[in-house]
Amino acid sequence: MARVNTKQLITDAAVQVAARHGISGASMDQIAETAGVAKGSLYYNFASKDAIFEEVIRGGFERLATAIDGARAASTPEAAPRAVALATLETLRSNLDLAKLMASEVFRTDRPWAATMELARSSVVVRFRDVLREARVAAGDPHATEVTETAGAAFFGALAGACLDWLLFRQDQPVEQVLDQVLRDR
Repeated sequence: MARVNTKQLITDAAVQVAARHGISGASMDQIAETAGVAKGSLYYNFASKDAIFEEVIRGGFERLATAIDGARAASTPEAAPRAVALATLETLRSNLDLAKLMASEVFRTDRPWAATMELARSSVVVRFRDVLREARVAAGDPHATEVTETAGAAFFGALAGACLDWLLFRQDQPVEQVLDQVLRDR
């Protein structure tokens, strides 16, 4: 019989509750009820509600980083921006509630987990920067090393914004069409 991962049940439930009530409106009682665990299990696994959401945010960015790394490793430098963009869209699509939560928290600096958020966000932004640099190096661009973290953040932001727009308002569009619209050279 498979062992239940209580921490995962709790973090998944926290995402569901936050999607309905926001993080500030989410209570430990609601999270425990949604997870199907006793409230004491929450405190056994996490010191506080803030610790739960810190884990949610860290885990979300960790999954995104893993997807980016996999797409990057499986493609050529020239093809990596599109492969990484597709992996990003698919990862965000796999858990829309988590994607919305990450998007709403990415620029908040008043949360107890702000330092964790900054480290996680920076880790992803650097990955996007490196993908853009490597593509430009492969294209023979002598200024490829001038691609900055700001460019990585812009790439990430464009994908995250397009993904939320797509999943919330244009679900009928195929993912390839979304990619074409974001990655179009202009």
